[in-house]
Amino acid sequence: MRKKEQGREPETLNLLLRALFDGVSEEIMLVDQEGVVQDVNRVFLDECGMNRKDVVGQKCSDIRKKHGVLCELGSEYCPLERAKKTGERVEMTRSHGPEGIESRRLRRIMYPLTSEGPSRLFVEISRDVTEYRNLIRELRASEKKFRAILDTATDAIISIDSAHRIVVFNNAAQEIFGYSRDEVLGEDLNMLIPPRYGDHSRFVKRFLETRTPRVMGKTLSLRAARRGGEEFPIELGLSYYEMGTDITFTAIIRDVSVQRQLEKKLLQSERLAAVGQTVAHVAHEIKNPLMIIGGFSHQIKDGLRDPKAVQKLGMILDEVRRLERLVADLGDFTKVYSLVKRQANVNSVIQDVLKIMTGIYSPGPHGFKADLASDLKEITCDPDKLKQVFMNIITNGIQAMDAGGTITITTRNTPDNVEIRIRDEGVGIREEDLLHIFEPFFTTRDRGSGLGLAIAYKVVEAHMGEIWADSEPGEGTTFVVRLPILCPETNTSQTSDMET
Repeated sequence: MRKKEQGREPETLNLLLRALFDGVSEEIMLVDQEGVVQDVNRVFLDECGMNRKDVVGQKCSDIRKKHGVLCELGSEYCPLERAKKTGERVEMTRSHGPEGIESRRLRRIMYPLTSEGPSRLFVEISRDVTEYRNLIRELRASEKKFRAILDTATDAIISIDSAHRIVVFNNAAQEIFGYSRDEVLGEDLNMLIPPRYGDHSRFVKRFLETRTPRVMGKTLSLRAARRGGEEFPIELGLSYYEMGTDITFTAIIRDVSVQRQLEKKLLQSERLAAVGQTVAHVAHEIKNPLMIIGGFSHQIKDGLRDPKAVQKLGMILDEVRRLERLVADLGDFTKVYSLVKRQANVNSVIQDVLKIMTGIYSPGPHGFKADLASDLKEITCDPDKLKQVFMNIITNGIQAMDAGGTITITTRNTPDNVEIRIRDEGVGIREEDLLHIFEPFFTTRDRGSGLGLAIAYKVVEAHMGEIWADSEPGEGTTFVVRLPILCPETNTSQTSDMET
């Protein structure tokens, strides 16, 4: 009885091995060193559509050829030949199938089962990776499409992981922030956030802890930082995506600097138009009474003998003259007059202005510094009116520096304009006041009529240019003037009317 049980053990083991051999989902073929098939599993037979008796004893290359697979024993593409030479595992991936029919992609693994000798055996395991290959192709196509959409978007698209590291940074983001993709990928998002906002990663940590999307799906108006630290206004939309334990946050960012400038310019223009009409009417109504008051005061003064009465009348005449000067300034703001345009270099205009201002304010606590572009392009302009603009801005800057300081003027070329920046080291202007600085009579100082910047705005506007101010309280103010290299009106005329 014991001998019968011992005899069944190898038989049971063989049955188990055969079950495993035929149950494997890959094709398995056992060959000798001459490529003669010794055995194959059920999957191999199913794929070939043959019986085991028709396969065993045949050359493996002959079996392959019957099914449209080019396979030559001894060739450089033969995995058996490579395994015989190296004595190690060999892996190859090749396309198989009859011509005109979509080929299968097989990964063939061949390795020796026995050591050197005439009865050396090799096993080949073949796995169909066609579906895997097609999936890879689809993924690559999807990735290519995603990248094309990402990099043709006009808004910046930035994604970060849960560790606050940047993982996506599209072309628009490179243009808006001034960094290349290689410089930011893997870096902390805080490099794009103004320092005054503090560590932004705390918001990510709070979301990961609470999973409460307080700002997700909303459009936020914030400020961001370009390379070099310059802050600019943005509109931002946030979303997040979870896959398993991984989470990705994505922001779509729009640079609204130009939009904000246009909004300010439109608002300023509307206010100036309304105020200008009122000012023109008031100036007209004041002018005639002033002439009468001044004329009669002179006549009365000539007939007076009382010194005190003469002194008082002199004070009246001084105030009349002051009001007359104010009315004259109002005329500069409201009257219709022509710009006498010609080709000129703005650097020369600025140098003339600095000679005048240096003579007025030197020696003293105020200084002037010029950094003028040597290749600045000539523009069509009225140099005399531009002198008035620059002198008004510089005068404002000096009056903002009670303790002294330096006025710095720089010029540079832009694609369609020349740009002039006039920076002071004064007290700065509050954000709520920036919208009003070009309005007549608006001033933050005790002295001054509040007309200098209003006139400057009108002159720049007549040149088809732009003027605005950037300022932070306590950090000084920079006035930026952009003048077109060629005004559209100069193609047909040498003059341009400037009116309210």
